[in-house]
Amino acid sequence: MTTKLEDAPPVTTLQEARTRVFDLVGHAIRPQLWLMLLDPYGQQLSVLIPIDGIPVRPEPGSTQPFAVRINDMLAQEAPGGSIILTLERPGSAALTAPDQAWAAELTQSFGKLMRITGLFVAHDDGVAVLTP
Repeated sequence: MTTKLEDAPPVTTLQEARTRVFDLVGHAIRPQLWLMLLDPYGQQLSVLIPIDGIPVRPEPGSTQPFAVRINDMLAQEAPGGSIILTLERPGSAALTAPDQAWAAELTQSFGKLMRITGLFVAHDDGVAVLTP
């Protein structure tokens, strides 16, 4: 990204979210999960949260406690805001069963607490929309 986050345009659509993920995460290097928080107007907060050491497939309910903490942070810093979630994993663009498990887990945990502006997988060739 050529501009500072505070100068970046707001993210309000799925395509804008995908572009932002590509700008900040890009192509996959290692398995990790990325969280980007947005205020109610789509401005990205300065915190960008990478979580490494994630399993290939999540345990059901394993992300719920983390989602609660992120929701508390979002409620304090940007009430009414939303989140962009990105699974980074090396490999092809073809969505896998573990990708789908992550999509379901993240949607279940985060989607109950906050609005999800985008859910993506960053792979070897770019960024794809990830649907549960």
